[in-house]
Amino acid sequence: MKTAEVAEDAEENNRKTSSAHVAPPVSPLPTVKKKPKSSASSTSSAVLISSGPVKRPMPPAIHPMLATSVDEPFDGPDWLFEIKWDGYRAVAFFENGKLRLVSRNQNELTQRYPELKDLPKFVHAKTAILDGEVVALDEQGRASFSLMQQRTGFRPGGRRGATNADVPVLYYAFDLLYLDGYDWRKVPLEERKKKLASLLDTGDAVRYSDHYEEQGKALFEMARAKGLEGILAKRRDSIYQERRSAEWLKIKIRHQLEAVIGGYTEPEGSRAHFGSIVLGLYDKQGRLIHVGQAGSGFNQKSLAEIWKMLKKRETKQNPFYGEVEALRKVYWVKPELVAQIEYAEWTDGASKGSGPKLRAPVFLGLRDDKDPKDCTLDQEQKPRTEN
Repeated sequence: MKTAEVAEDAEENNRKTSSAHVAPPVSPLPTVKKKPKSSASSTSSAVLISSGPVKRPMPPAIHPMLATSVDEPFDGPDWLFEIKWDGYRAVAFFENGKLRLVSRNQNELTQRYPELKDLPKFVHAKTAILDGEVVALDEQGRASFSLMQQRTGFRPGGRRGATNADVPVLYYAFDLLYLDGYDWRKVPLEERKKKLASLLDTGDAVRYSDHYEEQGKALFEMARAKGLEGILAKRRDSIYQERRSAEWLKIKIRHQLEAVIGGYTEPEGSRAHFGSIVLGLYDKQGRLIHVGQAGSGFNQKSLAEIWKMLKKRETKQNPFYGEVEALRKVYWVKPELVAQIEYAEWTDGASKGSGPKLRAPVFLGLRDDKDPKDCTLDQEQKPRTEN
């Protein structure tokens, strides 16, 4: 399955410099009433480690701490919960009034986002290292990965489209790693965030990514209602570890719909039968419009079973109207099978004339109770959400 992180990795290898305007204001989330802090605490990485900042030279590189995926939101007194911003991870180095932005793969990002060059003016520090996310906001103030794709011109599979310099970006800071000669990585997260908030003059270029205490389920429901990507759960006493850790967790919001299978692609490597199923939805004119491919969600048994069904329906006639964006050869099938698909969100197509595409689609099963003609693009307007 293609995730935001995978897309970011691929896009970083095809980056271009662009310019932009000022971002619109963010619509704040509803207030979550905070519960009194609990004295109970589970064992974490911070238990045996000094909690104070350590005086040392500024590190030249940081490998960002990564979160572990879990399926369900939860509550807990030992956790802080944040919105998961759907953009590109970036570590910000501030030194001598200048900014250096570096991706999680150690790629240079500074020139790619020229409107962020003035970030040092909004951070009260001579030297500092912040962790955060470069995001593009839609008209409702929501972080939009689709807009980030438009800004960079990147499309799934490594394709490049036209870049759009008019898509504004800003930097959401969520962690403090270094400040004026002192390393803060072994300071508990809650203290790092408190200090970070005191350093920032938030505005159109930089914002502080706030957190909520204890109530992860409530924040998850708010994020889902606003159409956001998901939330993060972080142990409030966690230190900053430059690796993937279970002390930071990510809980993503997923959607489902039914889509028509109009083809399949060649398998790759050792995979048998087929690579992915080619999906479509009908528009108001009754035309089948390509919306993406799903290659995840299959096992050897389901690959073999569905392969037999696809071969029986194989045809030389393309059932789709308009362009079909696929990186591998496509074999057409009669549009008679309906697949239940889980996906992250809708994004723009790779070319100007192509329609919207499903992001990170996963095959869940076939729906023999659904008429293919009932699988319409109207589902884009009213996706069904699942935990």
